[in-house]
Amino acid sequence: MSIMTVTGKVGKDALGWVLPHEHAFIDLRRLVPAPVGIAQQKLAGEQVELRNFGKLMRNPYAVLDNAVIDEEDVVRDELLLFKKAGGKTFVDLTLRDIGRDPVLLAGLARELDLHIIAGCGYYVRGSHPPDMDDKTVESITEELLREITVGIDGTAIKAGVIGEIGTSEIIYPNERKALIAAAIAQKETGLGLHVHTDLYTENGYEIVDLLTKHGAAAEKICINHIDVDIRMPYIKDLLNLGVYVEFDNFGKEFYADKRDRSVLRGLFARDIERVKAIKQLIDWGFLSRILVSTDVCLKTCLHRYGGWGFDHMLTNIIPMMEDAGITPPQIEALMCHNPAQFMDNGES
Repeated sequence: MSIMTVTGKVGKDALGWVLPHEHAFIDLRRLVPAPVGIAQQKLAGEQVELRNFGKLMRNPYAVLDNAVIDEEDVVRDELLLFKKAGGKTFVDLTLRDIGRDPVLLAGLARELDLHIIAGCGYYVRGSHPPDMDDKTVESITEELLREITVGIDGTAIKAGVIGEIGTSEIIYPNERKALIAAAIAQKETGLGLHVHTDLYTENGYEIVDLLTKHGAAAEKICINHIDVDIRMPYIKDLLNLGVYVEFDNFGKEFYADKRDRSVLRGLFARDIERVKAIKQLIDWGFLSRILVSTDVCLKTCLHRYGGWGFDHMLTNIIPMMEDAGITPPQIEALMCHNPAQFMDNGES
């Protein structure tokens, strides 16, 4: 059994400690609403630094610079800290039009001796290319299969996972096309399929229904971002449908002011609340269907800019899990076995 990385296939037993949902490089600036007012416009034009860090804990997109990670030396240092903490595999779900760069990923994988896995597909409506209306389910499916079997963006670097396919507060027609194409590609390839869901809605029901009706296997679907506003009945319902759920916002412990009318709007759970929810789900028998990650997508998530970095799960969250009564074998299942099983397509 093997999994495709940006440098070739590796056995699923070789993945070690995995971050199943991350972004080494990303550019979300297109998705940030234009600031209103002189003061907000001035703040938006600043660079991320200590003097505006507090404001970014209330509105992470108040400074537009926070929405892009593009410094190769910084990313290299951050990945090296993940490796030194014991990490071995990094799944990069940055898609086309928001900063995906498979060549950079392959270079870092070789330099740092890390397994890096790239995603494919289309993110939320605001990031779609100008010709998205003209694309059909069939043409999007062909794109996905080409990136999985031939290579991404004209390279020989292949995608090893589908997603994170983007959906919004409502699922727009072009997002629906992207989901259906992803479902067909999942059925044909057996790859894991990540879906970005709106943080404050319960669209997972509709998404799982749509994907499975078009052939995707429930056990290869992961519903992302269920740990921002934690609603246990909703999470339990999704798990009972046979899919994975992902706690992927570890390290993000802020409150997004609704009055800012920005990308985010409200509560972000604390890490200890995420851990307690996972413990409850394990006690209910769902250990094998949970993925955990940090979904680094802002400068302020990185050590260099005051955050906890890619090593946060290994350095800080594992001890917190142990304190909460999650056992070492259960932690290993969450961070090693589960992501490997999710991504394995059964091919040798």
